[in-house]
Amino acid sequence: MGCPGYSTRYWDCCKAHCSWQGNVPSGVDPLPACSASDAVLSDVDAGSSCDAGGAAHMCQSMAPWVINENLAYGFAAAASGDVCGRCYELRFTGSSYNGGDDPGSAALAGKRMIVQTTNIGYDVSGGQFDILVPGGGVGAFNACSDQWGVPSEQLGAQYGGLLAACKQKLGWNDSLDSYKNCLAQSCQSVFGSRGLSEAYEGCMFYVDWFQAADNPALDYREVPCPNEITVRSGVDRGFLNDVQTSCF
Repeated sequence: MGCPGYSTRYWDCCKAHCSWQGNVPSGVDPLPACSASDAVLSDVDAGSSCDAGGAAHMCQSMAPWVINENLAYGFAAAASGDVCGRCYELRFTGSSYNGGDDPGSAALAGKRMIVQTTNIGYDVSGGQFDILVPGGGVGAFNACSDQWGVPSEQLGAQYGGLLAACKQKLGWNDSLDSYKNCLAQSCQSVFGSRGLSEAYEGCMFYVDWFQAADNPALDYREVPCPNEITVRSGVDRGFLNDVQTSCF
C-alpha cells in the first residue's frame, strides 16, 4: 500500500540541488543545468541563477510527460537527505491534502506517477513531493522572470502558481472544467505565446493528465528508476542497489 503523502508543484528556474557534483553519490553524474536559453551547460560548477551572478537554470526537459492515460513520469523535490536520483511511485488516492472536495484530485484517483527526486526544498516536509511543473509557482526563489521575461505577477501565486491564481479569480467552488480552461489559457499566455514549447507542454500536462488537481493525496513507495527517466536526467544511481522501503 505504501506510505501516505501528498504532492505540490513548483518551477523556480533555479539550478537544482542535484546539479552539484558534491550533492550526488560517488560515481553518479549530477543533473545537467541549462543556460537562460535552455542550452545544457558544460560547467557543472556554474552558479545558480537564484544566486547573485549565477547563470545556471533548471532545464525545460525536466517537465513531466505522459506514458499512458494512467501513468506519467516526472521530477520532484523532496525533503533534505540522500534523495538525489531516487525514484518514487506515487498512487493518487482521489482526495486532496488540503481537505474539502477538490474535483481535480477526485479525477486523478487511481492514476500513477513515477518521479525522480532531483532537488530538495527546505519548505518541503516528509511525505511531500514537490513536482516540477512549469507554472506551478516559483516558491521561495524566482529566476523565471529573468529567464523568460515574464513579470512575476503573470506567473501566478508564489505558491501554487497559475492554478492557484485561477482559483483566486474564479473562487474555490467553481467547476473542474472552469479551472482547467483558465489554466490552459494561462499556459498559452505565459509559455505558448513565447515559443517555450517544452514548458508549455509541461504546463498543459497539469491541465490534461493531472486534471488540475490541487495538492492531491497519495501513497508512495521507492522503486528502481525507469530507463526513460534516467536517460532524460542523466542521474542513475541504480548500481548502488539501495532502494529503500521506509517512509520519510
